[in-house]
Order: sequence, then structure tokens, then C-alpha cells
Amino acid sequence: MSVMQATSFAFQTSCAWCNAVREAVMAPLTTFYKGILISRQLHANYRVAEQLAGRGDYRGMTVSEVANLINKQTI
Repeated sequence: MSVMQATSFAFQTSCAWCNAVREAVMAPLTTFYKGILISRQLHANYRVAEQLAGRGDYRGMTVSEVANLINKQTI
């Protein structure tokens, strides 16, 4: 095995290891980040629903009903 072949093999092995570590770390972090984003959106939707409930097109609806409608449109 030449030096170039050995270097290429070592690089491929280390890159494969780095990719495996990156994927193992990124999957849970991505899920965690998406959870934070959805949580913030749900909170914002509820705050808007508090303002809209019982007014205009939402007359006679509770805050929860308005929030559910907004959630269906935004999430």
C-alpha cells in the first residue's frame, strides 16, 4: 500500500466516523429544536386567540376553539 493509498484510506475512515458522530448528535438536536419552534408557535397562536375570541368572525367562539383554528392553519 502506498502512502497516498494509506492516507486516502485514513481520511475516508475518519470522515465516515465524523459523519456517524454528526448524525448521532444532529438527530436529537434537530428534534429538540423543532419542539422549541412548535412550542413558541403554539404559545403565539394562543396569545392571538385571546385577542380574537368573541370578536368579528370569531364571535361566540372560546379561546381554545380559536386557538385550534389558528393552529390548523399555522402548524
